[in-house]
Amino acid sequence: MPVVRRRRGLRRLKDVPVLPSLVTLGNVFCGFLAISKVADALRLAHPGAPFTTVLPLFEAATLLVFFAMVLDALDGRVARMTGQTTPFGAQLDSMADMVTFGLAPAFLAKVLVDWHAQTDDNRLLPLHPKLFFAAAAVYVLCAALRLARFNVETSADEEDHREFKGLPSPAAAAVVCSLVALFCSRRDADSDLRTWLAETGAFDAIVRTMPVLLVLLGLLMVSRIPYPHALHTILKKRHSMPFLAGLVIFLVVATVEWQVAAAVCTVGYVLSGIVVGVFRAVMRRHDDDDDEDFEDEAALRLPPSRN
Repeated sequence: MPVVRRRRGLRRLKDVPVLPSLVTLGNVFCGFLAISKVADALRLAHPGAPFTTVLPLFEAATLLVFFAMVLDALDGRVARMTGQTTPFGAQLDSMADMVTFGLAPAFLAKVLVDWHAQTDDNRLLPLHPKLFFAAAAVYVLCAALRLARFNVETSADEEDHREFKGLPSPAAAAVVCSLVALFCSRRDADSDLRTWLAETGAFDAIVRTMPVLLVLLGLLMVSRIPYPHALHTILKKRHSMPFLAGLVIFLVVATVEWQVAAAVCTVGYVLSGIVVGVFRAVMRRHDDDDDEDFEDEAALRLPPSRN
C-alpha cells in the first residue's frame, strides 16, 4: 500500500502547470539577480567607499524586485485564466516570494546600512554589525513565517483575497526597495523636491531608521493587522470622480518623481493597515462594552426570583 501511494504521488508531480510556473520562476530569477547586483557592489568596492561608485547596482536591484512584484501579481492570474491552479503552483509561488520578497530586501537593506557605518567620511550611524544582522534576520524569519501561515490558512482554490491578515511580503519588500531607491536618487540635482529632502536630512534618516524598519515590517508580517488587496480596492471597485481625478494626478506626478511616489504609497499602505486595525479594535471593544451594559440593564429589569 505505501508503494502505491508513493507512485500516485510521483504520477501527480509529472503534471505541472507550465506557463504559470514560468512566470513564477521569472519572479525568483529577478530576486536572485537583485541579490547578485548587491553582491557585485561588494565585489567592486568595499563598504565605506563612496556610495556613488555602486549606486547603479543598488538601483538595478530595487527595480528587479519591483519587476518581480509584477510577475508575482501575474502568475496567479495566468493560472486561473488557463485553468492550471494547482497546489504545486501555490508552493512554488511561496518559495519564490521567500527569495524575492524575503531574502533580497533584507540583504539589500543590510548592505546599505553596513555601507554607511564603516568610515568617518561616509558614516550615518554607529557600526553595530550584530544589530544590523539581527534586524535583517528578523525580517527574513518573519517573512518565512508569514508565507507558511498564508499557505496553511488560505485555500488553493480561493480566487478572491480582498483582505490579508498581516502585511503581505511583497508590500514589505516594496517599502524597503522604494526607500532604497529614494536614497539612491539623492544625487539628482535636477529635482527640486529631492534637493529639499537632502537639505532636511530625509535621505540620511532612511539609512538611520532602516534597522528598526526591518524589525517593524517583520512583526507586521506575522501580525493579524488587516491589509486590503490594493489592486482589488483600486481597480475592481467603483469610485467617485474626484478619486479618479486624484489618481490621474498622482500617476502624472509619479512619472516625474517615481521614487518619491513609490515611497509615499508603500509607507502609506503600511500605516493604513495599522490605522484600520486600531480602529477596528476600538470599535470591537466599544461594541463589547455596549453588549455588557445591555446585559446589565436587562438583568436589573428582571423581577427578583422567588425561592
